[in-house]
Amino acid sequence: MTLELIEPVKSILSEVEAATGKPLRFVEKDELNTFAAVKIARKNMPTHVVFYRTQHDAIINHLVAHECGHILRMFGVPEEKRLIPAKPRDPRAMLKEIEGDLNRISKIIPMQELVQVVGMWTDGLVRQLTNYPPDIMIEKWIYDDYPELRPYQLQSLEWQNQQALKGISRNVQMTTPAKIYNSSNIMNYVFFNLIGSHIKANLARPYRNTPFSKKGKQLLQLTEKDYVNSYEGDICMIDRWAEFLGLSKWYSWVGFEDCPPGYLNSV
Repeated sequence: MTLELIEPVKSILSEVEAATGKPLRFVEKDELNTFAAVKIARKNMPTHVVFYRTQHDAIINHLVAHECGHILRMFGVPEEKRLIPAKPRDPRAMLKEIEGDLNRISKIIPMQELVQVVGMWTDGLVRQLTNYPPDIMIEKWIYDDYPELRPYQLQSLEWQNQQALKGISRNVQMTTPAKIYNSSNIMNYVFFNLIGSHIKANLARPYRNTPFSKKGKQLLQLTEKDYVNSYEGDICMIDRWAEFLGLSKWYSWVGFEDCPPGYLNSV
């Protein structure tokens, strides 16, 4: 399927090229977990790369705009301040925090299978932690500055919300470490509350009267009160969320240019 983007998205692509000195190259990649993903260009890369599924629909306009938002935020600060999340310095300390739950879950899921999913759990939670704060600010930017994208944005966020809600179930709770289960749903509460309020959509209704609302409200208030809208502000807020959720040992920060040589192939 040919990738056809509407004019506001093309305008954002031009803004990215002007800000970074590099264009975006679009590459079909059907094994993606989402409809689109971006690889921001390092110095030795001639272009930013946007991967997208061959089969997609109009919400790809919103997704491409969103990914461009990440590029613009990163290149809005000097190179020495372009940090990205990486593996924790001491993975054993992270695993120690969920060791008791892993022993409990091993009575439900064979240990051989459990070992294979632990990395998926921890990586997924860190991805959520390090993406959600800037995602909130990017969605506000899209809504405020590109009203033509609002229908696609709403459709995209409703789909994302439906996927997130699958994580609230007794079965998931019983087979997931409590720290991961609770932290993920608390972050979902904050994310969909803040975005829903801004774009005038009731995305957070399913999270009301859940066990996550009390801590979710506290984290939401912290976010509204203290967020500085910049890439440095993103990093600061991610660290604040991590401190609040007890996840500070689950990741570290490295310079963007110091990321692994296989960066381009890791999607």
